[in-house]
Order: sequence, then structure tokens, then C-alpha cells
Amino acid sequence: MANSHHFSEQQIADLLCQNYQLMGELTALPGYCDQNFILTTAEKKQYIVKIAHHQETNDSLAMQNAAMKHLYAKGSLVPDVINNHQGESITEIKVPEQQNYYLRVLSYLHGHFLAHCNNQHISEHLWHNFGCFLGDIDQKLADFTHPGAYRYLEWDLAQGYQVCMSKKQLLNAQQLVLVDKFLLLYQTQTAPVLAQLPTGVIHNDANDHNVLVNNLDAPDKIAGLIDFGDMVYSQVINELAIACAYALMHSTDILKTLKTIVGGYHQVKPLSDSEIDVLFSLVALRLCTTVCNAALAITKEPDNEYLSISVEPAWRVLNQFDKLNVFSVQCQLKQICQKPVDNGQSKRDIIDFRQKHLGKTLSLAYQQPLKIIRGQGAYLYDEQGTPYLDMVNNVCHVGHCHPKVVAAGQQQMALLNTNTRYLHDNIVQYSKKLLATMPEKLSVCMFVNSGSEANELAFRLAKNYTSSNNLLTVDGAYHGNTNACIEASPYKFDGPGGQGAAKHVHKVTLPDPYRGKYQGDNTATQYAEDVNEVINNIQCKSEKVGAFICESIQGVAGQIIMPPGYLHAVYQSVRDAGGVCIADEVQVGFGRVGHHMWAFETQDVVPDIVTLGKPIGNGHPMAAVITTEEIANAFVNGMEYFNTFGGNPVSCAIGMAVLDVIEQEQLQQNALTVGNYLLDQLQNLQQRYPIIGDVRGIGLFIGIELVNDRLTKEPATHITAQLVEFAKAHHILLSTEGRYYNILKIKPPLVFNRDDADKFLTVLELGLQQL
Repeated sequence: MANSHHFSEQQIADLLCQNYQLMGELTALPGYCDQNFILTTAEKKQYIVKIAHHQETNDSLAMQNAAMKHLYAKGSLVPDVINNHQGESITEIKVPEQQNYYLRVLSYLHGHFLAHCNNQHISEHLWHNFGCFLGDIDQKLADFTHPGAYRYLEWDLAQGYQVCMSKKQLLNAQQLVLVDKFLLLYQTQTAPVLAQLPTGVIHNDANDHNVLVNNLDAPDKIAGLIDFGDMVYSQVINELAIACAYALMHSTDILKTLKTIVGGYHQVKPLSDSEIDVLFSLVALRLCTTVCNAALAITKEPDNEYLSISVEPAWRVLNQFDKLNVFSVQCQLKQICQKPVDNGQSKRDIIDFRQKHLGKTLSLAYQQPLKIIRGQGAYLYDEQGTPYLDMVNNVCHVGHCHPKVVAAGQQQMALLNTNTRYLHDNIVQYSKKLLATMPEKLSVCMFVNSGSEANELAFRLAKNYTSSNNLLTVDGAYHGNTNACIEASPYKFDGPGGQGAAKHVHKVTLPDPYRGKYQGDNTATQYAEDVNEVINNIQCKSEKVGAFICESIQGVAGQIIMPPGYLHAVYQSVRDAGGVCIADEVQVGFGRVGHHMWAFETQDVVPDIVTLGKPIGNGHPMAAVITTEEIANAFVNGMEYFNTFGGNPVSCAIGMAVLDVIEQEQLQQNALTVGNYLLDQLQNLQQRYPIIGDVRGIGLFIGIELVNDRLTKEPATHITAQLVEFAKAHHILLSTEGRYYNILKIKPPLVFNRDDADKFLTVLELGLQQL
């Protein structure tokens, strides 16, 4: 906004002489709203002269002057305020038929703008000094207050989220995706803790044109801070965030610079844990505010190339931020501030409590258990902030703590969570989205809370439809932890503490092309014939077949890819015998196989009932049963089916967010691309290391079977266990599957990328060489 009244240099010289008894040469300076000058007297003494636009309030100017006087009196390198001959810090200028204007005179600070420094010349020492300087400013402002600071200001970072939300539509599609990531981070991790953050009056604009350094060639000290026009009462941490945002645009190593500035600031003005936790998000928010405001300016002046060029450094830093792991940065900032990452109980205390009060059957992974306090993307973090690549967590399907999923849960939880006896849109909208991914005949959803509940309900549906509880299940399978699910799981009833198969449960041969009764990929008919024998045995007793349950890809049994055509043949036999076919997709659904959304599609079949769990809510406890209208109708026998939490509004909101993320981030395609790459590289390792007996998988569901001898296929159980511990020591989390626990299972979150795959492959080969 330009001044509506422009004062000539002669008018200004007269005003200075009349009100301050100052005379000399005036040199104009650039200004957005104000008219700014350097006044150089005959004695070579210099002052800054500012005439404020009439829309600037007297309160705001008085606040700026009071703050500068406050800091100057405490020895800070800021301008001093020169009073006029009446002892006032502001001289009111009356302009006929217009609003009044305000004249101020400040002392001149010698130095050079940080913006003019060559980035290559800015040392780590200067960034540390910058942090110390800012900490000193905020420490000295801690006892400062003024009515003019309590105002709305668009550049107040507390308003940054709303500013970005109102302007982000001006960005192009690629820019919008990037900005939305950081806005979600702010919404989910920062906004909820704002009330915990210390507040006060801050300078609010320590940008590179307001920060002075001692020289341009080799700056090593901050020489001053100017322009107090954006001062505001806000969260104090915003001061540091804004300063870091501008500083990083001049940095060749943004993480190192961020840590150095923060370390210097903390040395003078200690930061709380909450402040450190939100700093990354706030720096990103300031950068997002910068690019969104620039987008508006570019819209108004599309031919102004300078606007696009000037905002490029902000985009560069945002793109670099996008490659950083937020929690890792938080941990490094706490370490530089010599603060613990975790203030919780010790591992020993937690283990002791678990053993005494949580039941001795509650197991732990690894010889030396991990304490995990945070998850993000494909990584888990321990209490020291050490990142571990998670290769086995197929629950947090779209990545640990995905911000869109978190935001969906937060928003709905703040509105309503209740049961399905009340009407609500979410259950309808989610059901539509979920059913749209299924074959047409699978048209009825029933919601529960876990995969075990889903399978138990599937058994009830099958029994009501067929009037038989005879259940066929694959040897080695696991379907859940309820009584009915344990009875359907040979992995449990044939394992330690098990009592064998119940009378109504009938095991069929595990269709394992590598180690099974029939070997090779062309064995579907043979394995299907074994199922026919079981069906014949049931029918010989004048009994009916109730249901056949089978994971679409075998998980616990050994990450086994069944021979092509197996399910097609078995489903036909089961249906001919009057039974229904249940596909357990609890571990393998939602795009993990890459080629398809559902793993049963890889066998070219359509089940009668599909059970879903684990990845459906990205860690939130929810699950579902999908079936046909005929089977669902047969369940209507007079007994009400009700589930207190199944299908509640929060769960459905989270479920919708998971489906949206899978689609928007193309995670099914990522599973295919990265999975194929990983399989190729593992097969290359197999050629060099005889201990790898078999590599199998589809998408990001992969098994590596280790054997002591490829001919006898003797399981290398001991070495497999050692390899898991070796990987853990190298910050990669693996686990084992199969009857002999000699199979490394790989089923990471679908955000697992090629760099993650390479990291795993490097550690795996190192382990194979050493073990």
C-alpha cells in the first residue's frame, strides 16, 4: 500500500529541524508503507527517519518505540528512540483534509544486511551467534508488555494456518500437495498443544533484511536487529521459528543450520520439550505462509518475474523439509539442547510391571526388547530417538501416524462418537467407498473391532446360511484369538498349549509349492484334490460342509504364495458341497499385493465372505465383514446383531481416510513397484548365498526361507533368529514365520520406498556374510 500523501525531502527536513533540532542530508530508503530515510548530519552522525502511513495506529507505533527503548536500555543491539523537543517519541503530523501521519527518529545501527551475505561465507559460528542473539532478545522481552501488541496480524504465525488455508488454492497441483503435508502436520501435531506453549511479546520478523551482521566477507557476529513493525503478542517459539525459516533459505545444510541456531537460542533462553516438538512444524508453516502469500502476489502481477524468483528459496527449503523425518529432527534438536528424548519409565521397570500385572503370556520381541515411543512413515523410534526401519508392521498400512488419518480421527472425535443405533452419514459414506473396491456381489458390510471378531462373525454367518458348523481350514493357518478363531487356527490348536482340532474343524493340506507335499507352481489340482478328500469324508458321515476359510496369501504359515488356480478349484468344490468360501484378507488386503486391491483377486476368485482387519484403520481398532445379500439375509433369524463400537463415526472417518490415502498417494502402485524391485534384488542375493532356499512374494508381502541345505531343505532356524537380532542391531525390524521359524517375513507399511529397500538389502547381505 503506498502513502496517500508523499512528503518531500524539504518538508521532512523542516519537520526534523522544527521538532528535533536535527539537520543534515536525507537519503531515501525502500519502504512498504512508510517513508524511510537516513539522516546524516554535518558531524557525520546518522539517524533513521520514518514517517508512518496514516493507517498505522498510534498504539502500534507506541508499542514499537516502547519495545526498542526496553531492549536498548538492557543493552540489546537495537535502535534507540530519539524523543522530540517536547520529550515525545512520536511526532504527529497534521495534513489538511487527510488522516494524520506519524514521524519517528531512531538511532542508526551500523552493520550489513544478512540478506546481502554470500551464503558460502556464512559460518556455523554466525548461526550459533544468531540463535544466542535471538534468545537474548526474547529473554529481555519476557517482562515487556504493551496494549498495542494484542492485535490481529496476518504475519503472526498463530494466524499462519488460516492464512494458508485461505490462499493455498492459488498454488499449482504439485505445490498444493507439498503445502498440504505441512498444514496437516501443523493441524495434527502442533495445533493441539498450542495452549501449552509460553506466550509473550515477540519481534516476530527476524528476517534476513532485518538482521544485521558485522561484515559481508566473513560474518561471525550479529550486529543488530531492526524493524519492529510486526511485533505481536504470540507464542514465543514463533520468534525462533520465523528466524529459522529465513535463515534456512541461506543455508547449504538446513538440518545442521537449524540445530546450530536452536542450540544457540536454548543456551540463552531454554526451550521446553513442547516448544522443541512443534518447532519443525512452525518453521514449515512460516515457509508455507510465505509461498501462499507470494502466490497471491503473483496472481495480481503475473508478469513480474521477480516475485517467482524471490520465493524459490522458500520452495527449496520446503522440498528439503519434505525429505526429513519430523521425529528424527525433533530428537536431534533435543539432543543439541541436551534434553532427553523420552521422560517415561525405564525398560526394566516396564518389563517388571508387564510380567507381574499384564500376564506372563504377553510376549516381547527380541532378546533385548525395544521401547518404542514414536512412529512415522515406515519408521519406529526408541526412547533415545533411534530410528528403526519397520519391515513387519502390516497394521499401520499407509505409514505410522499418517497425518491425514490422524486428522480424520481428531476431527470426528471432537464432534461425535456413538453407536450405530443412531443414524450418521459416516457409516454410509464409508460403506460405499469400501464396497466400491469389491466385486459387485459382495454388497453388504458388517463392522466390528478386530480381525478376530470379523472371522468369528464370518463363521456365524456361514453357519446360519448353511446350517452346518463344519469348517475347513488350511494347515498352519492363524485366524484370530477368540475361541472360535483358535479352533479355526492349526497354528494355535496344533501348537504349544493347543488341544488339536475340534470335531467340526477339518484341516486341509497347506498348498506350499516350495516345501509342501506337492512342490512346484503347477500343483493346484493336486492340493485341491486333497480338499476334495476332506469334503468326501464329511459327506460320508452324512454331514454338510459349512465353510472353507483361507487367507488369500498364507501369512503365519510361512508367507506362502499358493499355486495359481488353487482357490478357484477349491471354491468350486466347497460350493458344490453346499459350503461357503471365506477369504481372510486381514493381513494381505488393501492393495498390499500391488496388482490388485484384494489378494483373493490374484487367484481369480470371488469369495462369499471377506474378512478385513489390521490395515483397515491404520492401527485404529476396526474391522469388517463383507458378504453377499443372500448370506446377510440368512443371518436375520430374530436375534439382533449389535456391536457397541463397530461402525462408529470415528472409526468410519478413519477408514475413509485410509482409503483416500491409498488412492491419493498411489500406495497400491508403490507396493507393486517397490515389491518387484525388492524381489528382484533378493533373488540376486539367492544366487550368491546358498542359505537362501526360496524367495517368494507378491507386492510388499514377501518371504525369505533360509535353509542349511538346499537339497534337504533343512530349516536354518537358528541362523534365522540370529539374522533377526543382527538386523535389529542395525536398526531394521524383522520377524519370522512358518512351522520352523526359518522364514523372514517382509510386510512393511506401504510407504516403504526404494531407499528403504536398499537399506534393508545392505544390512541383510552384511548379516548373511557374517552369519
